[in-house]
Amino acid sequence: MTELEKMDLAECYINRYFEFADGVEVSKENKEYLKIYIRDVSEAEKEFNFKGKRNKTMVYVLAGALIFALLLLAAFHSGLQFIVPGVGFVLVMIGGFSMANKYYNQKLTEVKDHQKEVNEGITEQIELLDGRIKQLEKQRDDYLSALRKKIDFMELDMDYMNNIGKIKEFLVSGEAETCEEAVEIFEQSLLMQQMTGIMTASVHTGGPMDIEKNKERFGDPTEQIGKKPQAKKSLFGRKSK
Repeated sequence: MTELEKMDLAECYINRYFEFADGVEVSKENKEYLKIYIRDVSEAEKEFNFKGKRNKTMVYVLAGALIFALLLLAAFHSGLQFIVPGVGFVLVMIGGFSMANKYYNQKLTEVKDHQKEVNEGITEQIELLDGRIKQLEKQRDDYLSALRKKIDFMELDMDYMNNIGKIKEFLVSGEAETCEEAVEIFEQSLLMQQMTGIMTASVHTGGPMDIEKNKERFGDPTEQIGKKPQAKKSLFGRKSK
């Protein structure tokens, strides 16, 4: 095996390691994304704004009661009959308040029940994802342990592994004749960067969560909650055994 073939094989092994590592990171990002759907029921209740909705409806009830009272006043305006419009107004207001109160109480109950259902469903998904993450982490760590026995010409830490392509270039360009020499040249370059403070950030670092982007990647986890599933599937789309 030539030195370049040896380096190519190491690059292939390292890229495979990053596939495991990326799988862990994606699963962790998915877990953080799922967490945003879990809310306290009191938050959902506050967002529903029961009093605001009921009071808005009562404005229309008041307008209707006034119109009804005026119509009664036109028909009953002599003697003690003037009491009829007042009674009609009060009855409409009481009836309207009772109906609005009942309607929005029912809606609020539905909102609270739905949030409880969402919380339970998302918690279950997170538990499944935790198991998946542990499995992927074990695969990643086991693979790295095996990799340390296969690649003996350099340290397998992130500085080296992230820059395996650059190390290979020293060999391809002829600056180095062996894999060990390519690593030594890279170490000198790395040392100079550290001394001058211009070390570039790793391409495997994360950033702030983009909720809309994650929704496109992972979907809306609340869509199937409360629905009867057609087939039992795992979180990752494979049929469970």
